[in-house]
Amino acid sequence: MSGMRFVNGNTPTLLWDMDGTMYHWSERLNEILLELDPSFPIVPEGQRVGFDYFWVPGADRDIILAAMNDPRLYQGLRPIEGVLETILEIEAAGIDQLIVSTPTWTNPGCVPGKLASLENDLGAHWPKRLVLTHDKTVVKGDALMDDKPEITGLHTPSWQHVMADQDYNGHIDTPYRMTDPRNWRETLAPILGVPVPA
Repeated sequence: MSGMRFVNGNTPTLLWDMDGTMYHWSERLNEILLELDPSFPIVPEGQRVGFDYFWVPGADRDIILAAMNDPRLYQGLRPIEGVLETILEIEAAGIDQLIVSTPTWTNPGCVPGKLASLENDLGAHWPKRLVLTHDKTVVKGDALMDDKPEITGLHTPSWQHVMADQDYNGHIDTPYRMTDPRNWRETLAPILGVPVPA
């Protein structure tokens, strides 16, 4: 990592989004939508074409809002395969990491659920690394792992957006895409200066 310049000093900083990047958020949302309305036109995992759910043909907007504000939505979300192990491996490699997530302030279970997931899945010190913001451009880092197709805000980002691969962002041409978090070294080497195994 020597010879490279990083925004926070001599050590690179990797930022992680949570929903859709670390956890299967839409999977839980689908469960709650069907509880509220068994006839809701669910879009199966792997077949979404829109980032949010308001594009779904025939969907009741009020049902979507009710599901998004259900306190259970953020409880015990299933981690995306390989992500948690990768985060711990990156931590062991000496790379700084923060979790940067956009909260649903109208959902009373959102913040407690996010904090609990981090503590239960990664360890007691990880909730202290959670940054909640509606503008991720204000957070300094070298790379942001995020499934959202486009991230904008008040500032020019200090970080390089690394697309966390999902069905609804696969059409986007981007120089950095994480299709398997376990291959993080190959993806992040140009940004973070990490060595790639031979």
